[in-house]
This record gives sequence, C-alpha cells and structure tokens, in this order.
Amino acid sequence: MRTHRRSAAVLGCALLLAVAGCGANEPSDRSSRPAAGRPAERPDPGDFNGDGYDDFVDVVESKSKDGEKYAANLVVVYGSRSGLDAATAQRTPAGTEKYAMFMSEPLRTDLDGDGFTDLVGSRGASRTQLESFALFGGARGLSTARRLDLPDGFRPLAAADFDGDGSVDLLDGGQGSSGDPNATGTKGDGLLLYGPFDRKGAPSRRAVLDLGQHGYTTPGSATTGDFDGDGRAEVVFTYSFDAEEDESAPADLHSIGVYEGGEQGLVRNTRQEEAIATLTATNDGPRVPATGDADGDGLPDLLVPTLLPVAPADMPGAGGALTILYGAKSGLDTGRERTVIGGMGTADRRRIDFGSSPAVGDVDDDGKPDVVVNTPRFRRHDGKVTLLPGGADGAQSLDGEQVTDAETDGLPGTPNPYYWNAFSHRPPLLDVNGDGHADAVVFGPLYEKRKGAFLVLQGTDHGFDPKKARLFTPDDLGVPLLLSERE
Repeated sequence: MRTHRRSAAVLGCALLLAVAGCGANEPSDRSSRPAAGRPAERPDPGDFNGDGYDDFVDVVESKSKDGEKYAANLVVVYGSRSGLDAATAQRTPAGTEKYAMFMSEPLRTDLDGDGFTDLVGSRGASRTQLESFALFGGARGLSTARRLDLPDGFRPLAAADFDGDGSVDLLDGGQGSSGDPNATGTKGDGLLLYGPFDRKGAPSRRAVLDLGQHGYTTPGSATTGDFDGDGRAEVVFTYSFDAEEDESAPADLHSIGVYEGGEQGLVRNTRQEEAIATLTATNDGPRVPATGDADGDGLPDLLVPTLLPVAPADMPGAGGALTILYGAKSGLDTGRERTVIGGMGTADRRRIDFGSSPAVGDVDDDGKPDVVVNTPRFRRHDGKVTLLPGGADGAQSLDGEQVTDAETDGLPGTPNPYYWNAFSHRPPLLDVNGDGHADAVVFGPLYEKRKGAFLVLQGTDHGFDPKKARLFTPDDLGVPLLLSERE
C-alpha cells in the first residue's frame, strides 16, 4: 500500500559521497538532475534515487519513414514535487547494431543491496548477441548502463528472492540445455542466478532449471510474488505454442507453469496450473498476469486478464474480464473467493482485451487499493484506461469505474482523429509527485500529429482528474519517434 511520503532532505554531494558515491551516478545525457535522496532498508521499487518521488521508465522505439533506420532507447524520467520532469530524461540505447533492441522488460530491483532501486535488463540485435546490464540507483539517480558479469545470452526475465535469504535473485526462462550451469546456449533449460550480486553483477551461485518442456518451448513471461508469505517467491510462467499445427509436439505441453521458490532452485506445483491456464487462454496464446496487493492484506495477489463466455445468446463471442486470485498463508487462491470484474456487461465491456496490463495502487488515497487496466481495442484501436476503485470489502468492481480515453474532456494534446491512438497506461502505477495518490502514465503513439505523447493522469481524492493531466512528447525526452532518413 502506498502511504504519504515526505520528500527526503536535499543533502550536499560531499555528504552523499560517503553514502552512495554521488559522482559515480551522474549520467552525462541529463540536462537536469533529480533531487538528492537517501538509501532505504526496503527501497521503494518506483523510486531510483530515494527522494520520495517515483520515477517513470519506458522503452521508446523510433524509426524512419522508409523503415531503413531503427533505434530503441530505454528512457528514465524522474519525479519531483511538480511531477515528472522531462528535463531529467536519461537515455540508454539498445546498441549500435542495426535493429538492436531490448530483449527483456526492464526490472526494478535492488540488485546490489545498497538501499537504492536499480534497473536491470538485456539488449542486443539477437538472442545470441545479448548483453545483460544494470543501471544502478543512487542518491542522484541511476548510473549509466554497466554490463553485468552474467553468462552469455542470459536474459533477466524476473527478479525476486526465490530462496528466502533476503537477497534478490535473477531468473532466465531459457538458458542452455545440457544441465551445465555454465552453458551459454539458448535452448530449453532455465537458469536461476542467486544473490547477493557484487557490483559487477556476479552471482553467488546458480541453478539450472528444466523449464523448456522437452526443449519444445521456453517461457515467454514470468510473474513473481510471495503469495503465501513464506519469504520465498513463487513464479507463474506463460508459454506460447501451436501444438495443433505440429504433429511432433509433446503430448504434455502446458501454457502455464507454476513454480515455488526453494534453496536449490524452483519446484513445480501443478495444482493451480490448469485453473490459471483456463483463465488466461486465448486463440493467440495466454494473456500475461500481473502481481499486486489488491485487497491490502499485505500479501501479493495474482491479477489475471481473462477471456470469459458471454451472454445473451444473440450476442455470441467472448468477454474480457479481470480475475483476481488472492494470496493466502495457505497458498495462492486457497483463502478468499476470487473476484471477477467485467465479462458479462455491456457490449463495450465484452472487448476481449478488457483487463490488460493490470496494475495496483491507491489512486484516490482512501487507504483501499485500486486497480487500473487497459482495453487496447476499444473503439477499433483507440484504447481506453479504466480505473476500478477499491470497495469497502477490499474488492474492486465496475461500480464507480472511471474511464479515460482519447476523447475524454479536459485532456491535453491532440489525438489522432481516426481511432488509432492505442491509448494505454504503462504499468506500474507511480506516485510521481509524492502527494500520496498513485498516478498513471499513458502513451498515445499517434498523438500530436504522430509525434506521440505521454500523458500523466494525476491521482486525486476523486480518481484521475483529466484537467490536471500533464503532457510531454518523445521529442521532449530526446528520442523522437520519427528518425531522419538523411543521417
């Protein structure tokens, strides 16, 4: 749960050198630096410099009109008392190779245990030319990208404490296939690297994991959470494959894999796999769940974008919904009854992608967690963002829902008029101005005559206030979507 936070006192760099190495954390491409912060015993994953304001991260992909030029940049924008400050934008390129990209979702975690949240990812032009890197948090923000001393081809898919020793571990769902923890191939086996890590990224030990389903497929996503509160994280993997088109496919393929953390690796728990697989299933593969404490009991819950049957019979099809499986001391989905939101409502709510990209935060600062979800294909491909407020019983519902889309009155900027705005929030929810209200950052790639725009939906006591939304563009961050063809 988010609580009110006072911003840390601004200390001089000389004092901070003894705490966080101020000079080592000053990327050269920022025109303005965020306020100095302090380390914490349990750093806020949203705040890289410990100043009390959450920071935004996104990958911006740029290309020329002719498609010959492409560039991907990991961009960090720091929070402040007035919200996200575009002048602090910190850019990290995917590489100098043509079509180099980021191969994994950037992970927010304190990798080196210094009390500041770090950013961990991988980049390169292909899986065989992959570099794992970290931007280390510090009092004045993230460092420049530093290559981690990890096995070649390692792709950090998840970061969590899987063995309960208090240090974060890194997980790759498909690394090698020989049973050798030093293998560097890209076949079926997974690889779990145990912390604590040193500043070069070298792990304390490692374990090979059999996650590849006979070498046929590897996990596409990994969602982690300590759902039973035992100090060791669990992980839910999703797999995509088309067994019907491949006669050689193994008979026991599964689209969901659930594993529990342990001292020697991960142990598979098949009890919940079938139920989660049913909830996430679509013709295009499983939808990806998320983690968050949706009922405020201190245990994370699994938020599952779901495809459900729809009535009445004269309107056949499938309905998008969000199903929440609650954490409990006895295990995930063993205590409180599930909450299902959407799926059986009006024609609008039957959009099959309602419930996408769920994120938990207290937007109205009433002490009850709220959930924000996307519906990317609302109004063709225009997209919408829905705020589901927390109720008195700790459960969210469509009662009191608040919808924001490109046509919402009061929003700044000029959307595309042809319903192709792809208006969607970028998780997680963040308190970027430190006022105790969670905010959502939305991206519209066709806003501002295709220049694109980020819109910060500011949380208030009454939900998101469109009239208080702030806008900045990729151009403002130094990463224009359209690249010049002459250069």
